[in-house]
Parts: sequence; structure tokens; C-alpha cells
Amino acid sequence: MTTNKTTTRKEKTEDSYRRRAKQIATAASKKAKRPLSPTELAQTMVARRPQLAAASFRQNRAAVTFMLNEVALNQPALDPQTRAAIAILKDVESVERPDDGVPHTSAQKQKRLDDDLDRICHGALATTSPNASALVDCLTVGSLTGARLVEWPTAKFGPSSDPDYAWQLTLVNGKHSNGRAHGETRVLRWEWLPEDLVAQTKAWIFAAREAAANGCYDTLISTLESLMRRVTKQLFPRRQRRPTLSSARHAATARWKMNYVVSARSPEDKELGLAIVAALLGHATDETATRHYARAGEAGGRFPTPTPAPEEVARVRKRYRAPMSVKCEEWKP
Repeated sequence: MTTNKTTTRKEKTEDSYRRRAKQIATAASKKAKRPLSPTELAQTMVARRPQLAAASFRQNRAAVTFMLNEVALNQPALDPQTRAAIAILKDVESVERPDDGVPHTSAQKQKRLDDDLDRICHGALATTSPNASALVDCLTVGSLTGARLVEWPTAKFGPSSDPDYAWQLTLVNGKHSNGRAHGETRVLRWEWLPEDLVAQTKAWIFAAREAAANGCYDTLISTLESLMRRVTKQLFPRRQRRPTLSSARHAATARWKMNYVVSARSPEDKELGLAIVAALLGHATDETATRHYARAGEAGGRFPTPTPAPEEVARVRKRYRAPMSVKCEEWKP
């Protein structure tokens, strides 16, 4: 009997969600005098958020999110649009006031790109832009490697020359000519990489190299930056600062700091960790890794951590400053 009651109660809840979501969608389309896409419906709900009580908005969001999930399940072709719409609604969660009465909006919180990457990728793929896939590859591979945008056209990626590793990426350091890099090139190695990241890395390097050969790499980057601005403005309308293409490098840095620096058990290990991070970034000293870029983030996740060449770590000049004496600057998405 308990199971039947639970099932009945769940069915009633789902039926209630469907009715409420249908009412919301119908009312929004009627007001717009045309059918609305999933993302337009989500944007309409966000726009009406200040007019509703927190509890009412939560109920409406739960109902529409349930409906969007059902649409994605029953109509796979609409999956990118529904996922983008769900992301828009989900981002409003932090707008509500907690018990302390202080508004905590997403605009007041700096989030790592890792937290937003999937939403941005879904949002890009939900557009009609022919550059959506290129943007997804650029952000994903940038988050994996921490490479500067300027470094991609000359990048070389393939099986590692070191038998202890599976893959390696060789980059020409973007700032080696002004003495801010530890050398002309740097090498990142991975013990393993999933097939999808290998494919995306190869695809993005090919796109960057081809664009550069045709003299239009700067145009490609400008186009992707424009698409990125449109997508993030749609996904995160309340944020004052939104992720950019360069945020991928900062996201990678945050993960590397967690892996190599935060986990260190002694000052000597921490200095070595900072030198490793600096080597991976192509920096001449560990000072930038200490004071700038992202604060340490999650060490795990979908992106395996690379290892630099030992000789490159050795070339990093020591300018370590203890965290207690220098306030670490958050990255600016």
C-alpha cells in the first residue's frame, strides 16, 4: 500500500507540473502573440522573476523544467534548445534571498568556467551559428590545456615521445620574445586522455591552423568571441561579468593549482607545485602562478591533469611569495 500511495503521489505531482507548465507556456505565447522557443520561454520567466514570490517562482521553474526534460526525452532534435533553457532557469537559483536577508546574486559571485562549460556548450549548439562547434572545441580544449588563443595555430598534438605518457601537446610560448616565458616552447603530457578530448583537440588545432594559413585566424577568434558574448548574455543575464574565451585558461590554472599546490604538504613542495603550474602555463617565474590567475579549484572532473617537461620546470625562476603575505587575485571571467 505504501508503494501505491507513493506512486500515486508522484503521478499527481507530475500531472500538476504538466498542467502548470502548459499554463505558463500558453500564457507567455499568448502575450508574445506567437509560439515561443524553449529558450524564449525561459527568458520570459526570468524577466518576470522580480514580480513573483520566491516560492511561486520555484514552483513555476520546477514545472517548466520538468516539461522541458520530457520534451528533450521525447523529441531528441530539440535537446540542445531544451538544455539551454534549463540552464537559463537554473542560473536564477542564486538570485533568491537566503534567510540572512542579503541578496546573493550570480553577478556577485565569480564562478569557474568549469561550472558553466556544459551550459555554455549546450547554449552555443542550440543556436543556428555555423561556428557553434568551433566554439565548443575552443572552450573545451582550452580548459584541458590552458593554452593561449595565440598559441593554437602552431600547436602540435599527438602521441607522446616519452613512453611514460600517452599524449603530448607542444606549444610555442606566446610571450617568449619579451622574456616572460621560460623558453620558446613548452610541452604538456598526459598519461591518458578520453577519445572525445583527443578528437576535439585535433579538430580545434586543425581549424586554427587552417584559419591562420588563410590569414583569417583573428577573424575566427573575433567571431567566436561574439558568439560567446551572445550565448553567455542569454544564459547568465544577471551577471555583471561573464566567461570569455580566455576564461578557459584560467579554469585550467585553477585545477592545476589544486592538484599541484594546494595538495602540497610542505613549503618546499608548494614551491615545486607553483613551478610546475608556471611551466604548464609557459611563465618564466612562479610569481604569476602565486599572485595571479584563478584561485585553486576542483582537481578532478573531466579534464586529466597534464605534466610538464622536467627541464622546463627547472627553468622557471623562483619568485615564490607566501599566500599569507600576498592576497591571491581571483580570475575575472
